[in-house]
Amino acid sequence: MSQKKSSFLHSNVFWIVIALAILGQIAWGLENAWFNTFTYDEITTNTQPIAIMNGASAAVATITTFVMGTLSDRRGKRKPFIKWGYIIWGITTAGFYVCKIFPTVFWQCFMVVLLDCVMTFFGSTAFDSCFNAWTTDISDTSNRGEITSIVQIAPLISGVILSFAGVVVDTWGYAVFFIGVGMLVSLTGFIAGSALQDSPSLKPNPNAGTDGTFKQIVSAFSKESIHKNRTMFLILASICILLCGFQVSYAYEMIYANQYLGISKTWATLLTAAALPVMVFASVRTGRMCDAGRGLKALVISPILFASGAVLHGLAPNIVFVVIARVLLYGGWMAMTVAATAMFKNLEPQESRGRYEGVRMVFMVLIPMIVGPQIGSSLISACGIKPILYIVSGLVVLFAYIPISVLLKDQKAAH
Repeated sequence: MSQKKSSFLHSNVFWIVIALAILGQIAWGLENAWFNTFTYDEITTNTQPIAIMNGASAAVATITTFVMGTLSDRRGKRKPFIKWGYIIWGITTAGFYVCKIFPTVFWQCFMVVLLDCVMTFFGSTAFDSCFNAWTTDISDTSNRGEITSIVQIAPLISGVILSFAGVVVDTWGYAVFFIGVGMLVSLTGFIAGSALQDSPSLKPNPNAGTDGTFKQIVSAFSKESIHKNRTMFLILASICILLCGFQVSYAYEMIYANQYLGISKTWATLLTAAALPVMVFASVRTGRMCDAGRGLKALVISPILFASGAVLHGLAPNIVFVVIARVLLYGGWMAMTVAATAMFKNLEPQESRGRYEGVRMVFMVLIPMIVGPQIGSSLISACGIKPILYIVSGLVVLFAYIPISVLLKDQKAAH
């Protein structure tokens, strides 16, 4: 079975995974960085609407992943959700600039939050829920780390592509940028989504979701469920803390580069692109470690790498040190994301993978995107756009060692 799945991964399906992962991450990268920057540049310099937008979209993403993931489990199909989700995701991304046509700042901010939530609904249906569940369907424990690293390299490739976003925005403006990306996402969804086939092992599960979404969410976090899935929840807790720290600074990274470092959007995106080779190495290396059963070692190393990079970023005296800081910061983030995701997928119940993607979203999206940007916004309100953003970001990440230490104790006790 493992050999069959491995050859399956290295056939045409490999290119479908790459295409959907890259364009999905381009869309998310645009939303996470450029919707924020657009709001700051063209609507209001008050960062509170940005924090609200991040929190609201995270809530929508989590609920959507629970509901649509469970629905795909029930129907035994991922393909239609992925194909049509991507197509409409692209359309809503292309139309984001219409927020500017509203007459007052209040209504423009309201539409920013609303349209971001609409875009997130289709993106989470297609990517967070069904695409992620599909990649688990077509893999097993012998190659899941590999496919996870491929999916996690996608943000890096999308980062290279989005490194030209600053040029596009500086030259032609946000409308052209949003429309161009939206069209690419829709086109990729149509082509790759049409070619995609569901795994033969995926069967309809008519009992999935019969208790209702609210009961599903509550039962997933019951005392019995947490005890039964102790290792899975400890892994999720560790990545949740790291991502909370990451979002403290990342949500305002472009604004920080423009306002504090005093560099253009073009050069700001190129700074991040300079760290991409190291992030690719970290992703591939971590994937192989997970397939060899050493994912926990990556979890141990990652937070200190990230924290070192974040603190150095805040103290960096020049651009050279900023690049070095981002290598450490993004390398740690990438290693922990790959390790936690691969380890989590190995622990997911086979019959409810779509539903459990919703559990993952609570820890990897909902909590980090509410807590992190709100901490960042509060720091900006109190201190302005200052290096304290990155220093606090690094300090928050160190708390990930609390659940990691429990994982290490459990591992030692098991041996």
